[in-house]
Amino acid sequence: MKTNIFLYPGNGIGPELFESLQTFFHLFDDIIELHYLNSFQDLWGLNKPYSVLCGPFESQNQQTEAFLALKPFYALTHIPHEARDATRILAVPILENQMLTGVLKDSSVMKSCFKLDERIVMVQQYQEQPQIWENTMKAWTKLAFTNYQSRFEDANIVSFIKHGKYKNSNQIVTSFEGANVLNALYASVYNALNRSHTKIQVDGGSIYVPLHGHAPDIVGMGIANPYALLMAFCNLLSDIGHVNLSQRIENQIVNAYYENRSQTTPDQRGVLNTEKYMSMLIDYINL
Repeated sequence: MKTNIFLYPGNGIGPELFESLQTFFHLFDDIIELHYLNSFQDLWGLNKPYSVLCGPFESQNQQTEAFLALKPFYALTHIPHEARDATRILAVPILENQMLTGVLKDSSVMKSCFKLDERIVMVQQYQEQPQIWENTMKAWTKLAFTNYQSRFEDANIVSFIKHGKYKNSNQIVTSFEGANVLNALYASVYNALNRSHTKIQVDGGSIYVPLHGHAPDIVGMGIANPYALLMAFCNLLSDIGHVNLSQRIENQIVNAYYENRSQTTPDQRGVLNTEKYMSMLIDYINL
């Protein structure tokens, strides 16, 4: 039985990115059924649970407002490094402790987000009330000692950035406001804005979206980079049960990127336009 997947191309370069992936999507015709949404508000009418591959919004504020309206449980951003490692930033609703501790208690969520035998840093956003964060930290730490081997550390976002602590921290928990700051920081440090994506878990289902914006300066030029959208799709594919297939496709996309760095789009110092990049990937991928 095929799984229904919903597509919302978004704004700016979003529609042309989705158009460039049509042949790629057809590789999975036997396992998924694609349905386009006319607007983001159409999510409210979908049967739960739903899976949505989403394009960029006109602004970060617009995107944040749209997702917060859906009352998210968490958002996980994956920012790749050049050394095939990655930073993972888990954003949670700090001011609602019941939801927050609920995320931590769910071991399947934590296992999907982090390596639980490595250090996790909890970064406090400066606008949050210290007492609320302290109470949250205590709750998380108590649960962590009970359920995981992870070593939790607390850090203020100002000192975390100012003193360079972020350079040695690749597993982070913060608020949604803090994630906006840290996502931009890490994406800049690793030149990975166009290769990073976020999964937002809401009450009705899961939404997968590239980290980059709608890039109005290159709309219609045919040079937009679909890498982040491809990674978001692989994340979606894994979550609906095709774990091995997703990992195989993701590995091949990553390998293609590293094996010939000129065979990508100009934002990554490559020489291909979007159409030629996707054509190269289709030839490279072996299902």
